[in-house]
Amino acid sequence: MVVFTFRGRMSRSTIPAILVALALASGPSIVVAGSCPPGSFSLEGLTPCTLCAPGFFQPNAGQTSCIAAQAGWSAAGSGPGGSGATHQTVCKEGTYTAKAGSAACATCPPGSYCNGEGSTSPTPCPPGYFSDTPGAGQMCTPCPKGTFQADRGATSCCLCCSGFYNDQTAQPHCAQCPVSGASSLAGATASTQCSSKPNGGLSSCTESSAGTCPNTGGSPTHAPAARRRNVRRDVCPRGTRSCPLYGAASGGRGFLRGYECVDVQNALESCGGCALNESPFGEPSADGGRDCSAIPFADDVGCRKGRCVVEKCRDGYVPTADRGSCVAQAEGQTAMWRVQH
Repeated sequence: MVVFTFRGRMSRSTIPAILVALALASGPSIVVAGSCPPGSFSLEGLTPCTLCAPGFFQPNAGQTSCIAAQAGWSAAGSGPGGSGATHQTVCKEGTYTAKAGSAACATCPPGSYCNGEGSTSPTPCPPGYFSDTPGAGQMCTPCPKGTFQADRGATSCCLCCSGFYNDQTAQPHCAQCPVSGASSLAGATASTQCSSKPNGGLSSCTESSAGTCPNTGGSPTHAPAARRRNVRRDVCPRGTRSCPLYGAASGGRGFLRGYECVDVQNALESCGGCALNESPFGEPSADGGRDCSAIPFADDVGCRKGRCVVEKCRDGYVPTADRGSCVAQAEGQTAMWRVQH
């Protein structure tokens, strides 16, 4: 690589001609001293430069704009708030980004999975499957024998009712005992566990319209490792929303700890919806919520009527027109992040 240093002031019109002449003489790998380094830009491509905003990157020197990370990828550099990225990174299995210009990949929520790298949206678990933790990868977990799940996007499976059984995994419903009205232990895994004559078995075994498991009747068996909806979700007061709370076990496996009622119209860390841990840079989560306190370069920000409102940004940055984020200010004017195609 050859570095050329120019003394004095160059006009914008003379730079291309000079670079062409140098390229012909010295080869293609040229960096002009004073040009913006990778991960930054300016109106002229020369110093002083501004770091690429989180979610944008620039692999080359001397550029006048940054490139938005494509959907399914993210871009975060080592600068403040993740600015200054020189490349984009594909989202790993179990994570996704739904739009271009994302600074971090969001974790697939429970009840869904993100198969392979570069996912742009979570895929709901199909009937007969469930996912009770965030970040499921290739596929959701099949419901075990003795259980069923008829809904898409489930986080648990239901036990088969008395009078029903299931001798297969990944089933959307249970089979009725051979003898009509015969009973069985809740969660029966074979027809042999049904009684030989009618004795009070249930006539139906379906989930409610709200997705709750049916009253099984009978006594539960100990054989199937069925996942029950045992986390209570209370009805929240008017004007608030029930948002899930997640924890992590000693092995790093996530689990649903419970729910809390959140005023999403005014809550700074769950503004407009349940932000969970999917809003690391103040980006909207799958539920539409934002963690306003995580917006890069924001010094004074609040949540008003479900929207993040930036009042003040750090030096060198100004609020966007909708006051939803901060962008760099170059030469007294707001620098617009332009997407290159």
